[in-house]
Amino acid sequence: MSLASVHRRRRDLRLLVGDGVCFSLMTGAGEWQFVLFALALGYSEVTSGLLATVPMFIGALVQLVTPWGVRKMGSLRRWVWMFAAIQAVSLIPLVIGAYVGSMPIWVLYIVISIYWASGYMTGPPWQTWFTSLVPQGIRSHFWTARSRWIQGFLGIGLMAGLILQIGEQAGLPLIAFAVVFGIAALARTISAVLLSKHSEPNPGLAKQIEPPTPGTIRRLFADRRTRGLLLYMLAFFLCVFVTAPFFGPYMRETLGLEYWQIMCVQAGTFGSKILFLPLVGRLTKKFGPGKVLWLGAALTTPAAMFWLISDQLWWLVLLQVYVGFGWACWETGSFLLVFDTIPEDKRTPIMTVYQLALATVMTVGSLIGGGVLEWLGTMTAGYAGIMFLTSGMRVVSLFLLASIEPSGLQLRHRARTLVVRTAAVIPGWPATDINAIDDIGDLDDDDLP
Repeated sequence: MSLASVHRRRRDLRLLVGDGVCFSLMTGAGEWQFVLFALALGYSEVTSGLLATVPMFIGALVQLVTPWGVRKMGSLRRWVWMFAAIQAVSLIPLVIGAYVGSMPIWVLYIVISIYWASGYMTGPPWQTWFTSLVPQGIRSHFWTARSRWIQGFLGIGLMAGLILQIGEQAGLPLIAFAVVFGIAALARTISAVLLSKHSEPNPGLAKQIEPPTPGTIRRLFADRRTRGLLLYMLAFFLCVFVTAPFFGPYMRETLGLEYWQIMCVQAGTFGSKILFLPLVGRLTKKFGPGKVLWLGAALTTPAAMFWLISDQLWWLVLLQVYVGFGWACWETGSFLLVFDTIPEDKRTPIMTVYQLALATVMTVGSLIGGGVLEWLGTMTAGYAGIMFLTSGMRVVSLFLLASIEPSGLQLRHRARTLVVRTAAVIPGWPATDINAIDDIGDLDDDDLP
């Protein structure tokens, strides 16, 4: 590799970190405050909670044009930074609405839908572009190091909670939202500028991206491992979003937490990720992303139910430290498996379709959670209902993970063995059926798919 190429690569890596830092600052200061903003405007807990997913689904529908647009534009870099800039602009109406002190709910949903659509349009092309900027040999190490910066600045962005707290105490709660949304817009603007300065080592890659037509989708998803990985990830997020959109309303309305207290709870998650990411990186290098994904899935499965143990702030922060480690494992494992499993030239159309499916399952999950809350009421009983529901659903999702990554806990093998032993003690159970099941249960780990 020439000296110029080495210099260019190092510059690109620095720009990738800078873009990630600014994007995270926008996410913490802006995106994470959408639900709280709706509550501050006087909308109900369910209406506010659904703001986290319904606009996401609308945005995912719009972003289906991404592969066609990238091919037409002929540049991954130009497409990504342009829509990053549009996402920055989409935050300006929120600044204005917060300053004025009112915003119709339908306008709020439209504005946030534009925010999500423009953000989604950057995602799959950026993932394709990323692999041309970061060689596979250093990808795991670089991703872990970059993630630490990202989590740190996400935590700084979440310090917007202090601004909201000050604004509430001063009697200017909506003005405080205008300030934090303004910070978010500025951060994303800087992110867009940094993206425009990246190099594009493989400029012809944009022309190779296939539009996600039905025939293309069938062919691209024909690979069993690709299909299995993405189906598991969709199932996992379906479970997560039964409760995820409603934690903000739960903390604010049911537990009565102040903004600074909510910030502390959220900071527990991201502080934990920063602390544990080096360990997660070493685990990934030693055991592979599949087993690390397994560890994250297992740790996060019962996490929602732990919220019911106590409503003391110290417990909620400690709980989120535990959750942060689980999420660090899950996100690192799943992200690296996507790169290892899906070829570079197929990643944009596959991930474009995946993003629509992801937004769909997130919306369905939130509607399930919202329906349970409407049924049981937005009190402790209602929130307990969705917390138990999400945990039970996550247990079931582990069986999907076992089908693609059986080297982790060998869940299917253990479940089959449990069925055999349970059936053996049931009076009258046909012996031939037990033997048949036992034959399956005795499969070696290498025989599992």
